[in-house]
Amino acid sequence: MKKTIISASLLAVTMLYAQESDTLKVAEIQSVSLQGTHNYRTKKSESVARLPLENLENPTVYNLVPKEIISEMGATDFNTAMASAPGVVVSNSVNDSGNDVFLRGFSSNASFRNGLTQNPRVQSEIANIERVEVIKGPSGTLFGGTLANYGGVVNVVTKKPQENFGGIINYTTGSWGMNRITADVNTPLNKEKTALARFNVAAYSQDSFQDAGYNKGLFFSGSILYKVSDKTTVTLDTEFHSPEKTLNAFVRQSEKLTLHSMKDLAGAHDRSFTSNDIGSKRTNFVTMAEVTHKFNEQWTSRTSYQRGEANENGSIFLVLSYIDNNTVSRGIRPFDSYKITTDNIQQNFIGDFKIGNLRNRLVVGLDYYQQTTKNQYGMFKTSKDDTKGSVFAPYDTIKLNESSPWQPISRSLVENLERIPNDPNSLIKPTNYDVTQSSTFSVYASDVLNITDNLLVMASLRMDNYKNNNIITNGVEGKGEYTQTQFAPKFGLVYEIVKNEISFFANYVNGFKNVAPTRDSRDKSGNTFIEYKPEQGNQFEAGFKVDLFGKKLLTTVSYYNMRIKNRLIADPSGITGLYIQDGNIKNQGFEIDLVANPVKGWNIVAGYGYNDNKFDDRSKDAGKRSAWTPKHVANFWTSYKIMNGAFEGLGLGAGFNFVDKTYINIGNHFLAPSYTSVGATIFYDKKKYRIGLKMNNALNEMYWNFYGQPQKPREILANFAFKF
Repeated sequence: MKKTIISASLLAVTMLYAQESDTLKVAEIQSVSLQGTHNYRTKKSESVARLPLENLENPTVYNLVPKEIISEMGATDFNTAMASAPGVVVSNSVNDSGNDVFLRGFSSNASFRNGLTQNPRVQSEIANIERVEVIKGPSGTLFGGTLANYGGVVNVVTKKPQENFGGIINYTTGSWGMNRITADVNTPLNKEKTALARFNVAAYSQDSFQDAGYNKGLFFSGSILYKVSDKTTVTLDTEFHSPEKTLNAFVRQSEKLTLHSMKDLAGAHDRSFTSNDIGSKRTNFVTMAEVTHKFNEQWTSRTSYQRGEANENGSIFLVLSYIDNNTVSRGIRPFDSYKITTDNIQQNFIGDFKIGNLRNRLVVGLDYYQQTTKNQYGMFKTSKDDTKGSVFAPYDTIKLNESSPWQPISRSLVENLERIPNDPNSLIKPTNYDVTQSSTFSVYASDVLNITDNLLVMASLRMDNYKNNNIITNGVEGKGEYTQTQFAPKFGLVYEIVKNEISFFANYVNGFKNVAPTRDSRDKSGNTFIEYKPEQGNQFEAGFKVDLFGKKLLTTVSYYNMRIKNRLIADPSGITGLYIQDGNIKNQGFEIDLVANPVKGWNIVAGYGYNDNKFDDRSKDAGKRSAWTPKHVANFWTSYKIMNGAFEGLGLGAGFNFVDKTYINIGNHFLAPSYTSVGATIFYDKKKYRIGLKMNNALNEMYWNFYGQPQKPREILANFAFKF
C-alpha cells in the first residue's frame, strides 16, 4: 500500500511541475471537469437510450447520480453515493460480495460499465465514477437479459480525460479507523492536445463498527484519449482494484423463528458472526477500448470492447442458518479459487437524419457477450456417515444473546475441514474444478421518429440468442448445455405539451431472463433435464416530465404496471421434484422525483417511490409479497453554498433516506423494520482546497438492510482536498 501511495504522489508531483505553464484554465478544470459544476443537473446521456435524446424526449424514466453530489455528500463507497437516487435502495448483497440495487420491486446490480455488460463482482471503485445512470423498468431491448433486471439497469460511467491540466488529491479520516486517500490527475500528452490522459488512484482501510470485520483495498485507473482526426477518436482505459474484506452474510431459514422482527434480535447488532482471520481478497481487472468515427453530420459509428476479470483465492463465505429463536448455525463455503472472466464487444451505428420532413434518430447495434467461470472447491462431510458431501461445511452453533461467547472463526481450522475423497485410497485432499461458459449474441435497433416537432414515437426491437455450454468438471464434459432465443420489443410515445418544458410520455417495454434446465426436477411425463422458455416481464408506464423556470426545476411523475410470467414453480399437486413454468408476479407502482436549483448555490434532490407486488399464480405463495421489497421508499438531500462575499465557499447540506419494512422470507412473517437514516455535512470549498465534515446516520438509528444485515451506527468523516 505504501508503495502505491508513494508512486501516486510522485506521479502527481511530476505532472504538476511539467505543467506549470498551463495555468490559465486550471480554475475551469477544477470547477467543471474534475470537481463538477455548481448544481446537480447533468448533460443528456447517450448511453441511456444509446441515442442523443433530451430527458423530455425520452419515454423512459431515468435518474442520474452525478459526481457533483457524490463529492458533496462525502461518499466513500457506492452505497452512500447512491443514496440520492429517487426510488432506489442500495445495500450489500446476500453474501456481501457485491451491491444490490432495489428498483421497482426487484433487486438489480451495477451490471453495466460505460454501456457494456460487466459481472457485478467486477465493480468500479467510486474514485473513478463520473456518474451513475439508473434506467427504470425492464430494459431487455437495449441491454438484453443476461444481467439486466425487471426493475431497471444501473450503468456506471467512468471518468474521461479532459483537455486541460489539473487534479485533486483527497484524504478522508474518521470513525472506526477510516483512512482513505485518492488522487485524480488529468493532463494533455502533447501541445496540440490531441492526446489526453487521466489517472485515478485510491488506497483505503476501515474497521467494522462490530467487534470484528474490516474493509481495505488498493485501486488504480488510467484512461487515454487520442484524437486521430476531427472525425475519429480512440479511447483506452483500464482499472485494477484489489479489495479485501470480511463478509457479512445473510441468515437463512428465518421461517423457523417465532419472532417477527430483527428488533427482537437487537442484542446481536454489534456482534460479528465472522472474524478478521477469514477476510476474502479479490483482484478485479478491467480493460476497455473504444473507437468513435463520425462519417458525416448524420452518421456515427461506435465500436467498443471491454474485458473484465474477478479473481479470488482462498475466499471463505459464511453460510448462516437460524435453528431457533436463540441459536444460529455457522457453516462455511470455502473456495480454493474462483475466477469470472467476461468479454463484451459492441458495435453501434447512430444516425440523425430526415426522411422527407420527418426527423429520425436511429441506433442499430450488434452485441456479443461471453462469460467464463472457473471454480475450484471441495465437498465436505455434513455428518459422520455422509458419503456424498456438500459444498457447505458445518462449523459450529452459537447462541444469540449478549452473554454467550462466540468463538472467532479460524482459517486454519477451515483449511483442515474433512473433505469427501474422490479416491478413498488417496492421501491428497480432494477437490473439484468446474468450468462453465455462456454467451449471448444480440442484434437490436431503436428509432425515434418526430411526427411533429412536439410528437415523438419510439419503436425498438432486440433479438437475443443465449447459449450455455456443458459444464466441465475435472476435465470431463457433463450436462448443462441449452440455447434460448428471445425477441424483446419496446414502444414509446412522447408529446411535448409545452416544448422543452412539459411532456407526457408512455411506454411498453419487455425484459427477460434465461431459465436453465433443471437437473433435479421432472415433468409429468417423467422427463428430466427439462428445457424451458425464457422468463418475461412486460411493463406499461405513463407519466409527465417537467422542466421549468429556466432549467431550475426538473421533475418526473410516473405510474407503471408490470407483469412477470413464465416463472418456474413447484407443481401445485405437491409431488416432489415436479415443476411447471406457470409462475406470475403482479407488480405496480408510482414514482416522483425532483431536482431543483431555486437560486444560485442552493440545490435539492428528492424522490418517493411506492411499489405493490404479489405472487399471482397457483404456487403456495400466491397472494404474498416478494421478499426483500419495501413498499415505500423516499429520499431528500439539499445543500446551500455561499457563492460570493466574505464567506464564499462555505456550505451546508442535509438529508434523509426512508426505507419501509421488508420481509426477509417469503412467508411474510419475519421482517427488517423500517428506518430513516439522516445525514448532514458542512464544507468550505475554495479554488485551491476543500475541507469537509460529514455525518452519516446522524440520529444513530439502529437498523438492518433487506437481508437482516446490521448497518452502521453514527459515522463521522473529515475530508481534506488539495486542488491544482
